Amino acid sequence: MNIGLILPAKPRNRKRNYFIKLSEAIGALFFTSAVIDCSRIELQDGVNLFVLGIPCEEDRIGLEGIRRRIKNRLDKLFEENSVWPIIEHPDVKGTYNPQPIDPEASIREAALKRFPELLKLLHGVGNLSAKEILITGESSYLEMAISKLFMNVKYLNILLPEGHREPDEAEMAFLETGIPIHMTTDPDVLKRVVVWLRFPGDDEGFDLLPETYKGIIIDLGALKIIDTKNKKIFNIVLEFSDRFKRKIGHSILEMWNKGDLENMVAMVCANAWDISVTEASLRLGMRLSFKS
Repeated sequence: MNIGLILPAKPRNRKRNYFIKLSEAIGALFFTSAVIDCSRIELQDGVNLFVLGIPCEEDRIGLEGIRRRIKNRLDKLFEENSVWPIIEHPDVKGTYNPQPIDPEASIREAALKRFPELLKLLHGVGNLSAKEILITGESSYLEMAISKLFMNVKYLNILLPEGHREPDEAEMAFLETGIPIHMTTDPDVLKRVVVWLRFPGDDEGFDLLPETYKGIIIDLGALKIIDTKNKKIFNIVLEFSDRFKRKIGHSILEMWNKGDLENMVAMVCANAWDISVTEASLRLGMRLSFKS
């Protein structure tokens, strides 16, 4: 699979840059007075990035005629080199794809399915097998969290709103292991937990609790890690392996918000392979991380 990656590139007078010129690689292709630059990066067996830099001057890229000319030329280029799907940098302004990919959609799925990895990245909380943690969220998420966590922490607490049904997985876990899971509607449980895992769909009344909580919140709905004690907030992101980063290069990676390119690559690969984004991120060797 050749994934097209369209990046903004200002016209240059130099004959060479960090791209391979199309005139050398697959034939000359001109946009007004500028050459469209191209390179191919092999990420892993069967997955390549086909990188193109197109000039994006404000006074020309918005003109319909010029955008159409670029798209026609890119169509031919992509067809000749079996390039699909296509990822565009936001600054290209939908020159090729009228509906840009939402990078947040893929990281949310991966974070929800791979959340135990985030716990392993936390610093300053000690050994979680000797600690209590709290989880909140919709019943389906609570059941998933129970199945993945209850054997790995000292005590698992679930904070429920009044009248909320207890998740079935809690009773099953107790019957199988004899390890109780503490269900409560009392927010004072926060006083004894070091980590609070907030899954999507927890009660709106819980939104005020972080103001008094002194610990770490992994908010999988907002895709944030919040250190309430030190007043720091981090974004949860997918991250390429170091090997992928070396292949792609710093000059390309620094053009994107942290995690956005990874999210898009995971999403298009998932669609191409007909698997979940979580499975695709694992196949691509991506790791979960958090960045300020």
